[in-house]
Formats: sequence, structure tokens, C-alpha cells
Amino acid sequence: MTVATLDPAAYVVIGEVIHGPHATPVLAEGLFCSIECAADGVRELTVSIGERERGSAFVLWHKGRPVGCSVTRGGQMWVVQVLASHELPTAG
Repeated sequence: MTVATLDPAAYVVIGEVIHGPHATPVLAEGLFCSIECAADGVRELTVSIGERERGSAFVLWHKGRPVGCSVTRGGQMWVVQVLASHELPTAG
């Protein structure tokens, strides 16, 4: 019998433009309990951005985390990534 251990962090999935005309960052819907669960959110948001902006999209794994990339016809490059709750910027 395998016992699942819960990760102490919650995860969010965010898409941001890293090249080209600026756009407001996009959050995937909901929180995720693990990086593996967040991988579905990365895939869905990456494909959604690619379809919405009429571009191409792909997802790969880097350093144990999924990373999505959407390149749009409008000249934007979006990166979609997973951030743990402790990696989010804080309001000070």
C-alpha cells in the first residue's frame, strides 16, 4: 500500500508575456496540491493562450516542473509556470 504525503505548499499556475507587446498576466483557475497536479493547469493554460492568440504552444519539463510556452501571431512569447505559495511576491 502506498501512502500519499501532502506537500506543505499550495501551487498556482501563471502565464506571463516575456517577449513582445505587454499583456496582463493570466492565472489558471484554482489552487493545486502538488506540482504533478499543477502540470494539468500548465497544459490547459498554455493551450488556451495559444488558441486564443492564434499561435503555437508546447509544454516541457525543466528542473522537475512543467513549463509551457505559447508563441502568438501578434509577436508575444508567453511562459506558463508553476509557483509555490512561498514563491509568490508579497505585498509590503
